[in-house]
Amino acid sequence: MKYLVSWAGIFFVTLTTPTSVQQPQHGDSCGFAISASTSKPTITGPEEFTALVHVVEQPDSPVEIVAADFKDSWVAVANEQFTERLRCTLKIRNRSDQWIRRVSIMVYVASGSLEGSGVGSGLEAPGRAQNLAPGQEVEMQGCSSGGHGSAAGNHVRIVVFVGRVDLDDCFYVPSKRYPRQVAAVAAG
Repeated sequence: MKYLVSWAGIFFVTLTTPTSVQQPQHGDSCGFAISASTSKPTITGPEEFTALVHVVEQPDSPVEIVAADFKDSWVAVANEQFTERLRCTLKIRNRSDQWIRRVSIMVYVASGSLEGSGVGSGLEAPGRAQNLAPGQEVEMQGCSSGGHGSAAGNHVRIVVFVGRVDLDDCFYVPSKRYPRQVAAVAAG
């Protein structure tokens, strides 16, 4: 009987003792810290165009969009179709505590839901030979696309967001907070 109780006790202790299996890492496996956003992005260019621009809120992104200049851009909408030429310069800032090796910024024309597909372009910076230090700002030239697509109700928006950030040991895809309702803006 003593042996039965002893073996039962050892078996119970073995089952309840924590194992040395590594626990899954926290969801933020890239391990960066970010500072607060400095301000709302500054959008410049033709007034009828800048009224269409929506910079997506991304509070968890290690890169923030500081400014966007669309001075040579245009979009024309008629008969529920749009034609666009996107030319822009973006200023971004590394608000993390780590070096950014590459960042992808997306700029596109959307109709209906902002998260739907659209015509547009992506930008990659800082480039193969450069890096973006913590706190550093850089200007990116790009948005050299032109295209056309459907425009439900003759309404379109220009959507801008950080698509992907490459750090030393990982890449990070920031969340995107799309508002349920964005004021419908008729382009002309």
